[in-house]
Amino acid sequence: MRPEQVSEILTQEFESVIHGHHTPVMLWGAPGIGKSQIISQVAVEHNVPMIDIRLSQMEPSDLRGIPFKNGDLVDWSIPSLLPDAARHGDQGILFLDEITSAPPTVSAAAYQLILDRRLGDYIVP
Repeated sequence: MRPEQVSEILTQEFESVIHGHHTPVMLWGAPGIGKSQIISQVAVEHNVPMIDIRLSQMEPSDLRGIPFKNGDLVDWSIPSLLPDAARHGDQGILFLDEITSAPPTVSAAAYQLILDRRLGDYIVP
């Protein structure tokens, strides 16, 4: 697929969010062919932030957060790198890069975030 076609598909998917569709998109290709750049360009064209998370460099707690005691319960801190409507706005692009190179526990958490739009108590805005 040519870069122009990829950009067009990503734009269509981004714009479908307005209608309540949240279809995850996976780009697969060799390093250095411009996947990240195309996604960044779509974000710029729509004037929204792109949150770029390199999963191959993550630990499970980087996505899941760390536990802390809250009275008799244990809650989880929500990592600041995840999208937050107050900080990032209501729309944006969450780019989870290098998912195929991530440790299995990290990719499992990432897939939960992608497919369920949540991870533990955290919900993608």
